[in-house]
This record gives sequence, C-alpha cells and structure tokens, in this order.
Amino acid sequence: MTRIDPRNAIRHLYGDRWGYEVSYDEEQRIQATQGSSTYGEIMPTALDQLIDALDMEDDDVFFDLGSGMGKVVLQVAMTCQLRRCVGIELVDSRHEVACEALASAREQGLLKTEDVVFQHADLQRAKLSDATVIYTCSTAFSDAFMEKLVRRLARLPEGIRLASLLELDENPWFEIDDVLRLDVSWRRKAKMHVYRLARPLR
Repeated sequence: MTRIDPRNAIRHLYGDRWGYEVSYDEEQRIQATQGSSTYGEIMPTALDQLIDALDMEDDDVFFDLGSGMGKVVLQVAMTCQLRRCVGIELVDSRHEVACEALASAREQGLLKTEDVVFQHADLQRAKLSDATVIYTCSTAFSDAFMEKLVRRLARLPEGIRLASLLELDENPWFEIDDVLRLDVSWRRKAKMHVYRLARPLR
C-alpha cells in the first residue's frame, strides 16, 4: 500500500462534502433521543495525538459514538490496522456523507483497517458488544443523556477504554487513565478524558 498522510487524505476526501446543518425532521429525531445536533470535531493533528495515546493493537475494535461525517473513523482506519472500525450516527445526512467518504477511501486504497462500517442508528440502542475502544465527542450531550450512556457502556467487558471530551460524573465503574489537551474545532487545548472500565456493571 502506498504510504499516505491520513490528515491530508481526510482534507481531500471531505473537500466538497458538507454535513454540519440538519433538517427539521432530523432535529426532531435527535430531540426524541435526548441527544444534540450541535456539531464539532477533533482536529486531525489532535486526533493523531489521541491515537498515539490510545496505543491500539490489531485486535482492537474502535467505535465512534456520534460519528457525524465519519472523519474520526476514517482517520483511525487509515492510521491503524485494527480488527474493526465502526461509526454510529443518527442524522441521515451526516451518515450519508460518511458512507460516501468511506467509498472514496476504499476506491483509493487508503484504509489500513479493512473492516470499516458506518451504522445509521441511535447510539443508545446500537450493538456495542465487541467494542474495545470507544470515542465520543460528547461535549453537547445533556447530563441525562450521558448518565444513560455511561450506564450502558458500564455493562461492556472489563478493560474497554473510553475517550470522552465530557468528563464523566463520579461513578463506580470507570477509572480515569489520562487527561489530554487536544485542539477541537471550537477551541484549543480542550480536555480529552481517557477512561478504563475497571468494574463492569452486572
């Protein structure tokens, strides 16, 4: 495979693709799940730093919960050779952009991880059982939404890692591993909290 710079590849893949705005119907669907339509992104260089910190291996399964246009999933899949990369997104238009970008990345032979999937689904209901590393750009999620999500993730196998821009409320399941300072689209040096599931909820 030709050596590529995933950050440059992302810029080319998404040069004329847009998914920041949502329709009225999409907004209503989001509100029904208690989610948020606010869209922000981790910057490509910052994502490289997060990928390095996560130190993923070839048997890891990476999930992006609220994957938007799919940039994080594709950059991870272009950087790492993992067992699987999955993005879950509720908004139809953003999901469609992600699928189009994935098809282009495949055509160009850009992916190190072959099994890459974008699911059009509610992240509170989608199947997560094989996840080992989970990322979520959670800043705009409500307290109630995050509480429900954390309890759901706490039922996954011990040892999974969770990278969340929003700090988790104190709970008996997740332990903090690291706090990184990473650039995101709306500010510099935002806190990225990396947790490990130490005591699963049974």
